[in-house]
Amino acid sequence: MTKNQTKKIREQLEAKLAEVSGNGGRRDELITEWSNDPMDQIQSRADLDLTVRFVNTDFQTKRQVQTAMALLENGEYGICQECGEEINPKRLEAIPWTTVCVSCQEELDEVGGDSDFRRAA
Repeated sequence: MTKNQTKKIREQLEAKLAEVSGNGGRRDELITEWSNDPMDQIQSRADLDLTVRFVNTDFQTKRQVQTAMALLENGEYGICQECGEEINPKRLEAIPWTTVCVSCQEELDEVGGDSDFRRAA
């Protein structure tokens, strides 16, 4: 990987990190007001659930980006952390913070590897 490619990838990762780190304002949406109206309570709960999912997704993506940045610094970027094979460059172009190849990602999805922070789309 050339210095220009490394620099471009680092910039993409830093931009994504800034994007997901800047969404901390979503946590303010976790505070809800109590209502006596059952329909308002249902809507409030649905809004809260959605916000929690967004916060969780941002947190997971942030960890994935940080991992990808560390791999970039160590010279291991673009190597699948599951099987050790090269990750397709088109996949890395689409999702620069991914650390697994398509095959391993499919396997992780099948076994429900949601909690594995190395996953990425």
